[in-house]
Amino acid sequence: MDNPWFDTLLDAATLLAHRGTLEEGLRDLAQLTADSLAAARCSVMLVHERDGEEEGDEAPGPQLRVCSHFGDLPADAYQPVAQQDQGVACHVLRTGRPLLIEDIHQSQFAASARQDPGASACLLSSPIAVGAEVIGVINLSGPRGRSCFSPRDLDLLQVFSLVVGQSIQVFQLQRLAESRLLQMAELLRQRDKARGRGVHPISPDPLRLTKMVAKNFYRELSTAGFGQNDIIAVASEVLSLLNDNITKHRSRMERERDRVRG
Repeated sequence: MDNPWFDTLLDAATLLAHRGTLEEGLRDLAQLTADSLAAARCSVMLVHERDGEEEGDEAPGPQLRVCSHFGDLPADAYQPVAQQDQGVACHVLRTGRPLLIEDIHQSQFAASARQDPGASACLLSSPIAVGAEVIGVINLSGPRGRSCFSPRDLDLLQVFSLVVGQSIQVFQLQRLAESRLLQMAELLRQRDKARGRGVHPISPDPLRLTKMVAKNFYRELSTAGFGQNDIIAVASEVLSLLNDNITKHRSRMERERDRVRG
C-alpha cells in the first residue's frame, strides 16, 4: 500500500543528491517542506563563520544566515544574525530544541520578531543537526487553512530537519569524492599538519599554468557544489590571504633594511 508521507520523505532525502549546488537543493527542500506542512513560507538558515573583519562585526564568531527559502520573507530576514541574538532561530540553534510559537508578539521573542505587518504570528523552528553538531535551523511560518500550527506539525518538521541534516552531509561527502581540488586540499592539510611547509617552483611557464589552475579551480569548485556567490567568496578570501602575505613580506623587508642601515 502506498504511503504518501513516506514517499515525501524519500523525495526529500534524495533532492540534494540531484541538484548542482547546495543552494538549489535546499531551496527545493524548503518548498517541499512548506507544501507538506501547508505553510506559506519556509527558510533554511545555516551557520556561517565570520572573520571579524566584515563591516559591523565586533568579533569573530558564528552567524546564522538564510541559505535558501520558499515564499516571501521580510527584507531584514536576509541579514545574518549573531549566535547570541535573542531571536527564535538563534535560540533554537543554541539550545538544539525545536519550538512552536503560537503568537510571536506575545512571546519572549517579541522584541526580535522579523515579520511583515499582517503576517501570521504563528511559527515553527527546528534545529538542523549533523551528528552531534547543530549546523543550522529550519523555520516555517504562515500556516495555510488554519490559524496556527499544531504539535504534530512540529513533530513532522523535526523529521524534515533530520532529513535535511543528513542530506547536507551526504551532499558534501559526494562532492568531496568528486572533486580533486577538495581531495588535494585535504591531503595538503594533513601533510602540513605532519611536517613543515615548503615552497617549490611549480612550472617553467607560470603564466600558462596560472590560467590552467584558474580554469580548473573554477571547474572544481562548481563540481563541489559551490554556487556563484560562494566561488566569489573563495576568490576574495584567496586575494585577502595574498594581500596579507605581501604586507607581511613588505614589513619584513623594511625591518631588514632598517637593520642593515642601522
